[in-house]
Amino acid sequence: MAIEYPSKLIGTIEEVDIRDIVISPNSLRSIMDNLEGLIESISKIGLLQPIVVRVVDDHFELIAGVQRFNACRKLGWRKIACHMVELDDKNSFEVSLIENIQRKSLSILQEGMAFKKYVSDFGWGSVSELAKKISKSPSYVSKRIRLLELPSEVINLVSESEIDVSTAQELLTIKDKQEQENLALMIKDGHLTSRNVRQLVNHLSYYHKKTEMILEPELYTKYCSEIEQQDNLLKSIDKAIIALKIAVRKLITVIDNNEKEWILYEILMHHKSVLVAQIDLLIKERKKAKMLFSLRYMT
Repeated sequence: MAIEYPSKLIGTIEEVDIRDIVISPNSLRSIMDNLEGLIESISKIGLLQPIVVRVVDDHFELIAGVQRFNACRKLGWRKIACHMVELDDKNSFEVSLIENIQRKSLSILQEGMAFKKYVSDFGWGSVSELAKKISKSPSYVSKRIRLLELPSEVINLVSESEIDVSTAQELLTIKDKQEQENLALMIKDGHLTSRNVRQLVNHLSYYHKKTEMILEPELYTKYCSEIEQQDNLLKSIDKAIIALKIAVRKLITVIDNNEKEWILYEILMHHKSVLVAQIDLLIKERKKAKMLFSLRYMT
C-alpha cells in the first residue's frame, strides 16, 4: 500500500536565503544526527532534493529536510533550493512525518512521540487514520505510542538498542514503574529474548495477584536463569523428537522396499514401533516439563 500524502505538493522551486528559514517548532528531528557523511555528499555532488518550506508570517518554515538544511548551513551556503508549498499546520506535519517514515530517519521513540502528537496532543486524527496515511498498521502506531509510557531508564535502553522494541513492549503489562526498570536491566544483562520475557512477565503477573508484593531485584536472576533452563530443555526435547521422526520416515521407506523379506520386515517394523513409542514418550515428557514449571510459579 502506497503512503498517502495529504495533498499533492504543488508549488515552485526557489533559491531562498538560508537566514530566512526557520525550523518548525513541530520538527520531528529533535536530535541532530551525525552529518559528516551528508555534508561530504552535498559538497561533492550538490543538493539532489530540495527541502520543503512554507511561508509563515515574515519567514519560511522548514517542513521537511532538516538534516539537508543543517548540512548546507554547516557548509556555509548562503542560499538553498526550496520546494515552496502552501500547507496548513496539519498537512505540514503529515508531510514531515511521511518523508521521515519513507527515509526511515526517525528513531523508534521519535516515531512514538510524533504519533502521539498527531493523535493525542493535536487531535488531528485517530490511530487508524494516521496508520492509513503512513502505510502502517494501527497496531504499529498504537504500540509506538504506548512505548512512551515506559520509565525514562527503559526508554533510554530502547534508544541505545540495549533491548529491542518487542521485548520492551512486553514490559507494558507490568504496572509498577520500578519493577519495569529492574526487569529491563535484567533483560539487558541476561540477553533475554522477547519469548523469555513474556514467560517471565506472565509468571510475575500471577505472582503479584497472589501476593500483591513486588519482587526484589535479585530474584529476577533466579527467574531468568530457570526460564532459560526450561527453554533449553524444551529445545533439546524438540530436536530429539524431530530426529526420531526423520528416522521413522526413513525406516518406513526401507520397510516399503523390503515387504517380501518377511524376517527383515518384522525386524524393521519392531524398530519402527520402538521409535514411535519413544516419540510419544518425549512428547509426554515435554508436556510434563511445561506443566511442572508452570505449577512451580503459579501455586
